[in-house]
Amino acid sequence: MTGDITASLSALIPKGYLRAAVNLANTTLIHLDPDTGALEGISPQLAREFAERLGCRVEFIAYPSAASILDQVDRDEWDIAFLAADPAREDRLLFSPAYALIEGTLVVREATPYHTLQDVDGEGVEICVTKNAAYDLHLSRRLAHAKVVHSSTPGEALEMFVEGRHHAAAGVRQALERFASAREGFRVLAEPFLVIRQTIAVSCSHAAAALLVREFVEEALRGGFSENIICNAQRNGVALAEK
Repeated sequence: MTGDITASLSALIPKGYLRAAVNLANTTLIHLDPDTGALEGISPQLAREFAERLGCRVEFIAYPSAASILDQVDRDEWDIAFLAADPAREDRLLFSPAYALIEGTLVVREATPYHTLQDVDGEGVEICVTKNAAYDLHLSRRLAHAKVVHSSTPGEALEMFVEGRHHAAAGVRQALERFASAREGFRVLAEPFLVIRQTIAVSCSHAAAALLVREFVEEALRGGFSENIICNAQRNGVALAEK
């Protein structure tokens, strides 16, 4: 092992094993197995495969939201984090190439005339959004008239939408479609307002570690993802990124 690789590895796994931060709110990419309690999905599987490549074990650090992961960037709680890339996060994080693409869209009440984000972006309109989620950061830059009402988690945003007088809720398409299919009177907009690039991120203070992460994702993109990753993606309706 060369000196450069040794230094990069030391920067990436200072504890000798891989600490992977995962966002439990992103149920499209991660979920708890009800029988075993183990973390499953595309993100945990990628973390396991990365740890195997590094020759170490992986320990998952689970957080309730992306915001709570970001709060710990400089507190040495995790080595890598499964997060969406966004310009507003680039002052703190270095992102790998995207490994998956998911859509951000809106759920509205069936009777409303809304069909696109432009329709919803009107005076007096309120949209329930998880604070500091990728779609929150995007909407904060794009909305001209509608008001964002923040929640702590996607589930809370949907509860606020149902129980309050708000006009829409933003989120990941798969989660919103599950919500709408379980209730009468709601529909998900067909047109996404954002394609969310899911990545593996490291702190900006760990540039050497970022090189190993980038190499791992680029190799997966060039050579094809493992069968486990592909099956997870197909099961959850997730589009894997391509080189």
